[in-house]
Amino acid sequence: MYDNKKNSAYNIVCKKGTCGICNCFCGIQLLVKDNKIIEAKGDKEHPLTKGFICPKGRAIPEIVHSEERLRKPLKKNGQGAFEEISWEEALDIIVEKLRNVKKEFGPEALALHTGQAGVFMQFTSYAERFCQVYGTPNFSTAGSHCNTSKELANIVTVGSLPVPDYGNSKCILLWGYNPQYSAPAQMMYINKGLQNGAKLIVIDPKQTKLAKKADIHLRIRPGTDGALALGFIHLIIKNKLYDDKFVKKWTIGFDELIELAKDYSPERTSKITGISSEDIIEACKIFVQNKPANISPGISLELQSNGFQTARAISILQVITGNIDIIGGARLNKTIPLSPIVMDRKVHTGKPPIGGDKFPLFYKINGRAQANIFSDAILDGNPYPLKAMIVIGSNPILTWPNTNKLRKALEKIDFLVVMDIFMTETAKLADLIIPGVNYLERYEIWNGAIRFGEELMGLSPKIIDTTDGMSEWKFISEIAKGLGYIKEFPWSTEEEALDYRLEALGLTFEEIEKMSNGYEYGVYKEKRYELEGFKTPSKKAEIYSKTLEELGIEPLPKYYEPAESPKNTKALAKKYPLILSTGARNLEYYHSRFRNIESLRNFKKAFEPLLEINPKTAYEEDIEEGDTVIVESLRGSIELAARLTEDLPQGTIYIPHGWDEANANELTDNKELDPITGFPPDRTLLARITKVNK
Repeated sequence: MYDNKKNSAYNIVCKKGTCGICNCFCGIQLLVKDNKIIEAKGDKEHPLTKGFICPKGRAIPEIVHSEERLRKPLKKNGQGAFEEISWEEALDIIVEKLRNVKKEFGPEALALHTGQAGVFMQFTSYAERFCQVYGTPNFSTAGSHCNTSKELANIVTVGSLPVPDYGNSKCILLWGYNPQYSAPAQMMYINKGLQNGAKLIVIDPKQTKLAKKADIHLRIRPGTDGALALGFIHLIIKNKLYDDKFVKKWTIGFDELIELAKDYSPERTSKITGISSEDIIEACKIFVQNKPANISPGISLELQSNGFQTARAISILQVITGNIDIIGGARLNKTIPLSPIVMDRKVHTGKPPIGGDKFPLFYKINGRAQANIFSDAILDGNPYPLKAMIVIGSNPILTWPNTNKLRKALEKIDFLVVMDIFMTETAKLADLIIPGVNYLERYEIWNGAIRFGEELMGLSPKIIDTTDGMSEWKFISEIAKGLGYIKEFPWSTEEEALDYRLEALGLTFEEIEKMSNGYEYGVYKEKRYELEGFKTPSKKAEIYSKTLEELGIEPLPKYYEPAESPKNTKALAKKYPLILSTGARNLEYYHSRFRNIESLRNFKKAFEPLLEINPKTAYEEDIEEGDTVIVESLRGSIELAARLTEDLPQGTIYIPHGWDEANANELTDNKELDPITGFPPDRTLLARITKVNK
C-alpha cells in the first residue's frame, strides 16, 4: 500500500497507510522525511473512508514522535525506582519468571491481557496462542468490558454481530451510541443515509448533537433500555407490525416472546423509562414504517447490570421486523478466512479460566477469562491465585472497574509486566516495562466489514522503522521461543507470519502489500440465511435460546432494574440520590490515551476532566459553573470541576473516563456485574456530589 511519491528536492516521501487508533482504520497519507512522519492527512482514494481523518489522525506525527515515548526496557529496583536495562536482559527476566511461576504455581497462575490497542489487531491471536502453549487459560482482552456482551447476545440470537448499513437505510436508530465521538468515520455513511431521506431516532439520556437533529429523541432513564426494547416489541406484536412470513419460517420462540412482552404496555414502559408513552409509540411507528431500518446499540447498553439481555432484546427487535441480513438493515457479514492462529480451545484447556464458572456463556463462546474479577484472584485466591500478569496495550488502572481494589491487587501480584508506548498509571506499578511500537511502525491487517459492512481487507504497512520499541508480535514470539515453544512459533519474521495468515486466501504478503485499495474477500449478499441458515444450533433466529437455557441462563430477554437505582435500591438512593454515568467519550481522546498530546488537549481546550450536570440539579446542590466538586459513590470519591449543561436531564451526572487527575473508575464497581457476561455497570451507578469550598 505504499504510494512512495517522492519530492527529491526536500527528501520527502508520501506514503499511504492506515490509522490504527480506533477500529475505523481510516486510510491516510503520510509525508515522511528521514524516517520521520511530518504530516498526516486523509487518503481520498481509500475505498471506505475516502479522505476522512479525525483530530487524532492528524496528530499522528506528534503521537509517534513524542518525546515522552518509552524507548528502553525499564526494571524496578529495590527502592521502587526504574532503571534502564537491555532488551536481552528484559526478555531473559520474563522467561525466567514465567518458567518459575509455571513450575511453582502451575500455568494458570499467569494472566495475559491485551487492551483496546489490540482490538481487531493480529497480535492478539498470537498472544492467545502463547497462553495456550504455556498452558494458562487466563487470556483476556478489552472484550471483558467492551463490545463482547452485545456480540455474544447477537451470536446467541442470529449467529454473529450485525453491522448497520447506514447508507441504504430508511431509518437509523442510534441506541446509546454516539458515533460522532466514538467512530467518527461512520458519520459519512450516516449522513449519506440521512441525505437520502432516512429517519433518525436517538435513544440517549443526553441530548447529543445527533439527538438534536433527530426526528425523535428519547431521553431514557439510564439502565432501563431493556424495558424500552420490550415496550417496542409489545407495540409491534399488538399491532401486528412484525414480519409475519419471516417470523414463522425463520424464528423460534415467538410465542414465548408474546407472553413476555404483553406486560410492557406504553404506559408501564413509560413509568420505567421516564419517556412519555406518546413518544414511545411515535418512535416505534417511525422505526417499523421506514424499512429497511437498523439499530446501533452502543457500549452504554453493555455497561449495565442487565446489559446482555438488553442487547438480546434489541437483536430480537431487528429480527421480528425483518431487518436482519438485508441491505439497509443489519448486515451479517462473512469474516476474513485467514489461516488460524488460535488453536482448538477444547484441546488446549486445563483448568477453566477465571470467570469460566461464574460466567459460563462468556467462556463457552468467547473462550477467554473475565478480567474484571482478576483482582479477586490476586487478593483472595478466588478461584485460584494469580501470581504473574502481562499487560499489552492497556491501562487497567484507568479503564477497569473498581480502581481502588485493582490497585491493591496489582501492588500485591508477584510479577507484573506492562508493554506500552507511554508511561501510564498501570506501568508505574509494573516490575518491568517493555516499550512498544506505534501501529505505523509495524504491519497490520484491516477489515472493512467491522465498521462499514464491506467485505474488504488490506494491509496497513510499516511506514517508518524504529529501534525505540519492539512490536507486540516480536515480543510474544521472543518470549515463546525463550520458553522453548519453537515448534508452535515457527515464524522468524512478521512477514513470514503474515504469509501464513494469508495462505487461506491464496495470497502472499508481497501481493497484498501492493494492493492499495485492499482485497475483496467477499461480496455481500442479503439473506444468506435462505441458503445457509443462521449460525445458530437451530439454523434459525433464536428468540427463545436453548443455549442459554442449558447454561442455566434466562432464555428470554427479561428486563431487570439496574443493580443500583432509585427504584431498586431506595435506601441507598437516599444517601446517593444522583444517577452517575461514567465513560463519556471525547473526540480528541481515545479511552485513556493521548491526554499528553498538546494539539489534542488544545483541540477543544480539553485540559481537564469535567463533571457534566443539569443547571437545576446544580442549583439544588449550590454548584456553579467551574466549581470544584467531590463526586462520591460506594467505592470511592474524586474531585473535578463542574460544567453546567441543559443537555443532561435533572438528577443525572456524567463523568469522562481515562483521566489520571480524576479517575472515574475509582467510583465504579466490579461486584454487581452483569451475571451473564461479567460486564461492569459503569453507566448506571448512584452517587452524590459536594461542593468544595476553597
